[in-house]
Amino acid sequence: MIAAEAAEQLIVSKLIGGGMLPPVQLANHRRESEIDGVPLIEVLIRNDVISEADVGQLYADVSGLRFLDLTRRRPTNAWVLTLPENIARQRMCLLFGEVSGQLVAAVADPIDPAVRSTIQARFERPIQYVVSPRFQIRAVLDEVYAEARAKGARMTALPPPSARVTESAGSGINIVEQFDSIIDEAVDRRASDIHVEPEADRVRIRLRIDGRLIEARAFPSEVASALVSRIKVLATLDITERRKPQDGRFTQRSFDQDIDVRVAVIPTARGERITLRLLSQNRSALSLEKLGMGIELRQAFERLIHRPYGIILITGPTGSGKTTTLYVALQQVNTIDRHIITIEDPVEYEMPGINQVAVDEEYGVSFSMALRSILRHDPDIIMVGEIRDESTARLAIEASLTGHLVFATLHTNTAVGAVTRLLDMGCEPYLVASALIGTMAQRLVRMICTNCRRAYEPTLAEKKIMGIPPERPGVEIFRGAGCSRCLRSGYYDRAGVFEYVPFDQGLANLVIEKATTEQLQRYALEHGAITLRDDTMAKVRNGSTTLEEALRVTTLTD
Repeated sequence: MIAAEAAEQLIVSKLIGGGMLPPVQLANHRRESEIDGVPLIEVLIRNDVISEADVGQLYADVSGLRFLDLTRRRPTNAWVLTLPENIARQRMCLLFGEVSGQLVAAVADPIDPAVRSTIQARFERPIQYVVSPRFQIRAVLDEVYAEARAKGARMTALPPPSARVTESAGSGINIVEQFDSIIDEAVDRRASDIHVEPEADRVRIRLRIDGRLIEARAFPSEVASALVSRIKVLATLDITERRKPQDGRFTQRSFDQDIDVRVAVIPTARGERITLRLLSQNRSALSLEKLGMGIELRQAFERLIHRPYGIILITGPTGSGKTTTLYVALQQVNTIDRHIITIEDPVEYEMPGINQVAVDEEYGVSFSMALRSILRHDPDIIMVGEIRDESTARLAIEASLTGHLVFATLHTNTAVGAVTRLLDMGCEPYLVASALIGTMAQRLVRMICTNCRRAYEPTLAEKKIMGIPPERPGVEIFRGAGCSRCLRSGYYDRAGVFEYVPFDQGLANLVIEKATTEQLQRYALEHGAITLRDDTMAKVRNGSTTLEEALRVTTLTD
């Protein structure tokens, strides 16, 4: 296939040869392309040098493909709906139909190798490519998917037949391929969870992307049973049991990576509801910096996790990234001369060189029982996935006081709140004061999409919230304008914001004296604690996140 640079050069040559693009204008357009970070062809289109229809015809000429005018030959909705909407829009392509055993795919940019690889990966069939103008493809997608959403049956059309054997629901929908399509869409859109929700007249599929739920598609209600059974079979669950909650897991290959899928099934009034948590098995690239820790906090936390003994607590609500932070910390201290054991419910990621124990209440393996047992295995470092009760809390404290470094999580909102939580569980203040060496609370904030990030001057109210004098000129903060990369949300990916409290002797004395949470918080602030509010506002100022996002995850008192 012709290279993108060569195709662009051929198109530019045709424009210059036809007198449509003087060399002086070309230089200006190239400069605009470099500054904005967009292809030259896109700059030529938006400056009315060439139309999208002409670009489509030129792309067809230079790539040797047939040009297809979608206003003259219209694809059927059933074929268009075989591709997930986000993939069709991101790659600007659609399935047109079938000719002589080959699928026909209309694409706007045949030069982009990602377009062909994305389509080819989804169908085990020969594919014939044609070129259509971008605006025509966009118009077809807008119409077809809007109509499908209105009917509550988005992408429920029968996929093209393939050579492999598939299961089918009574409605004619290919359940195996549709479920694989759901997983692929979730992975492509960076979703952390898939929610399969039965409703009165349909099955709704929602994805959690960057912490927010969005509706992805829906199926007719008669598909529910087959879809649930498919998921249960993959997760080795009892497909005949519909009255009790069940949990399982399986591994799915998607876009050349293995995705570990945790499955939770629960019966509801309208049928069984399923939540699938997607966990990429490749976590080696994570670091404290990539989690969102600034240099000051990162250095303090690294000193803490290299202490020989004591207990370190990570706090925050469910889904705030506590376990991921612990995994990254364990990777930092995982050396050949250390014996590390974890107790988790469940084991989310397998880490080489670390012994991981899964909690199984059905067989009597609780956090406290497992912790009591592993202390006889001569560990240097212990990770307790969650301290839930007094027994586990006492054992963790005792382990830290007998020469072990213990990492654990607690469900509290603030870092100093961990102390109050341990005392409420019945732990003696002097033991907590002796064992605890540091606590950290965290949340997750959505990051501004770097592809569409735009600066603006904050209002007087925004300056006041950020503690900036209203008369100070030249202040800029950022927001995302919305683009195809971030699915028009203005946000792409998430990072942690942290509150860190090191435990010195003064704070330990206050714990022994049974000081209130407010007194502990005041002391921590006076002695260098990093608050959630400070860390979040630092990310607003450096352009990582928005002020709206900062206010969503923190309060004025954080």
